Amino acid sequence: MGVICMKELFIDKGLLERNYSAVRQRLEGAQVMAVLKNNAYGLGLLPMARFWREMGVRRFGVGEPSDAALLRNEGFSHEEILLMRPTAIPAEIDMLLDNGVIATIGSQETAMALSGIAEKRSTVAEAHLKIDSGLGRYGFLPRETDKVLNIFSYMQNIAVSGIYTHLPSGLSLKKAQLCLEGFDAVLTALREKSIETGIVHALGSTALFHYDTLPQYDMVRIGAAMTGRISGKTGLSPVGAIHAPITDVRWIPAGAAVAGKLRLRHSVRVGFLPVGYANGFLVDKPSYSKLFEIRRGKIGYGKVTVRLDNGETVSVIGLVGQNHLVVDLTKSNASVGSVAQIGVNPLFASSIPRVLQ
Repeated sequence: MGVICMKELFIDKGLLERNYSAVRQRLEGAQVMAVLKNNAYGLGLLPMARFWREMGVRRFGVGEPSDAALLRNEGFSHEEILLMRPTAIPAEIDMLLDNGVIATIGSQETAMALSGIAEKRSTVAEAHLKIDSGLGRYGFLPRETDKVLNIFSYMQNIAVSGIYTHLPSGLSLKKAQLCLEGFDAVLTALREKSIETGIVHALGSTALFHYDTLPQYDMVRIGAAMTGRISGKTGLSPVGAIHAPITDVRWIPAGAAVAGKLRLRHSVRVGFLPVGYANGFLVDKPSYSKLFEIRRGKIGYGKVTVRLDNGETVSVIGLVGQNHLVVDLTKSNASVGSVAQIGVNPLFASSIPRVLQ
């Protein structure tokens, strides 16, 4: 690979293709929406949009109106783009209408704001309705079907082209089924009124891989699966490795401390890498019991390793710092400038330039 002078987050396109193949194997006729929120789960908004287009996917979900505007400016003029959060802020609604973006409606407040601005602009706003099936963030509750019906009956400047929900994570199959029963009840109520709901979607990456028997409806939203970081036996491959050079090498004598509390029993030749937990190393997404989680490597040898570009595997010693880690090079020929490949969750490596190839 040669010497590099900066950190790069390498995204292996071959692994992305492998993960997408695993997704396709689980689909039962449902279409795919590519979810690009949070910089495409750290994989890079524009590179992943181009990847998805190569795969033939033409429906995107984004987390911010500015993301949709960027896609439009970069030539994604014919793709359907859904803003996957509601907004009643006029400036954001104007941005959605300016760029032909599908809005999410999850409350009367959002519906009225969207309808009012669309009316003033003498246009019709396209929208998907969001139903809250237990996640508790936003969306109409299943018992609020009357409010949903009002949108179809009284808001002529809104064109509903879809309806969706999002399941909470960590549910048993039985509880997930109960959540979807409320969603299905809304669908039934609308269809009994001969209302066309448009495209129906409920499952995301985690639900697709964790529940074999849940209905997939018309479409499945895929985002996190592409990173390969979904718990359980999924057949997915983790994507994302920081390529960084060793910036310094020195010997530390026996008895001295290295990287925190570790006292050396013998002299060690160490190398320093400019990567730490602030770059996503040993950082993972939170569980429901924690707001934020750092997977601390155990102090000692062989507990956490990184791979060098010459094929060697070396051990991380001591504590991982915010922007650095120390590796044992005693038995390695690596020197300053040798490159390490450090696996990270791309979602938490926001400051590192992406390279997709």
